[in-house]
Amino acid sequence: MSVSAGLPTPGAGERRAAARGVAWGGVESAATAAAGLLLTPIVVRCAGLPGLGLWGAAWSLAHTAGLFDLGVGASYGRFVARALARRDLADLNATLAAGSGFHILLSILLGLPALLLGPRLLAWAAPDSPRLPEARIVLACTLLTVLLRGSLSAYRAVVGAAQRLDLLARLGALAAVVEGCLGALVLLRGHGLSGLAIASLAVGSAALFVEACLAHHLCPGLRLRPFVATGVDYRHLLAFGSRLQATRASEILGSQLPRLLLAAGPGLAAAGVYDLGARVAGLVPLLASLPLRVIVPLAAHLEARGEPRRLQALLSRSTRYVALLALPPAVLILLQAESLLLAWTGDPAPPGAAAAARCLAVATTIVLLASPLRLLLRGCGQAGVEAAATTCGTLLHLGLAVPLCLSLGAAGVAGAALPGAALQLLILVWGARRGGESLLPGTATRALAGPFGASVAMLLGGAFLEVVRVARLLPGPADRLEALSSLAWRAPILGALFLLSGAILGGLQLEDLSLLRPAPKAAESEGGTG
Repeated sequence: MSVSAGLPTPGAGERRAAARGVAWGGVESAATAAAGLLLTPIVVRCAGLPGLGLWGAAWSLAHTAGLFDLGVGASYGRFVARALARRDLADLNATLAAGSGFHILLSILLGLPALLLGPRLLAWAAPDSPRLPEARIVLACTLLTVLLRGSLSAYRAVVGAAQRLDLLARLGALAAVVEGCLGALVLLRGHGLSGLAIASLAVGSAALFVEACLAHHLCPGLRLRPFVATGVDYRHLLAFGSRLQATRASEILGSQLPRLLLAAGPGLAAAGVYDLGARVAGLVPLLASLPLRVIVPLAAHLEARGEPRRLQALLSRSTRYVALLALPPAVLILLQAESLLLAWTGDPAPPGAAAAARCLAVATTIVLLASPLRLLLRGCGQAGVEAAATTCGTLLHLGLAVPLCLSLGAAGVAGAALPGAALQLLILVWGARRGGESLLPGTATRALAGPFGASVAMLLGGAFLEVVRVARLLPGPADRLEALSSLAWRAPILGALFLLSGAILGGLQLEDLSLLRPAPKAAESEGGTG
């Protein structure tokens, strides 16, 4: 091991850095959601539901390039964090050289065939779409964006492992705002989906350049030299990555293939309906995914330094935080899916969109609640259980989605995600217990008790408000203004009920407020996170 002064000091201010990264991640998520809320109605207005379906299908085809990644991109988080924790500059540069070289070769091998065959695949999926002339430009730009992001993902991994997720979040928020505004301008000026795709590529390329500058600033000794690595470096990276590849492939197929199934079956309009439901269900991970960003690098740091008790504290707190942030929007979607769609798009929800939103919201919540344990095991180098759980869950989801897409359309495909998510959770817990994992027993169960009780109280409160409305013979919202007015008073009441119930049941604790205060300097020097 070569120890270098060109790396940040491990353990310095980890607790405050993690809290800062989560907070700025919330800003990034809000900006990304706002950009999506801005663009989606404009896409529907300028290109119709088939245009929205084509846009989603193009991104889905582009993201399938990750199926050939062999888990290298997902492996960065563990290997880079371990190198930084040990201050091993040679190991860091060797890992990045092997990974970036692999990604560049992969991009070349996938790029040309995909650009040639991609439009034909879209034509096969939607043979009657009037938007097919735009398909070549849209797919080329989306594919190039995805391949560039993969080839240079090493820089993002360095910034994250250096405990500066806040910088990545600030950059992501700025990029989302710029992309949203630029995309809206392009669409409104009549440049169509091809102009929107070019705008996304330009903004994505600029963000990648800034990430590279940040990585070199944080790690002055960093040298990204593709292919300058030994066979041992490649074997270590690919051996661990191959176990993550099943997880990554399952995530890609589970999120992207349903749109393609709907486009090839009922048509692009059904894919657009599913996309509307999926975007509403995206409110669930909007904030709940924020604590997940710090788990892999923190777990790798703590495991490298041999601190199992702090690993257990990390699992307990992250599970509780995810539950507190995921359950309120999930319950709100269950209660008010139609109002949310009406308030967002300005039109009554298309048939199946509200049902799709509800099913996907519940499935997403189940996956999120299992994610802290899944990612902690990955950070500690135990990726086998994660791979088995996600693979089986996705296979069940897609196996049910194929027949249901023809009979029930978007709602059927979304409903198929529920048993898949449940199976994934069961296998993950079973596998962790069977493997004798000391972090699991009782930790997650105790962490979830309070948030679950608060969500039940919120669900009952919302049901009571709905019963009162029906008893008084009041109609539901008829236009966007009425939907916004209904949500404006219902959501705060239900949110306050959740917070009050959570405080009473122990889901919210006074110690959580300490995360809002700067850590004492002595604690920072020790890298306290527990």
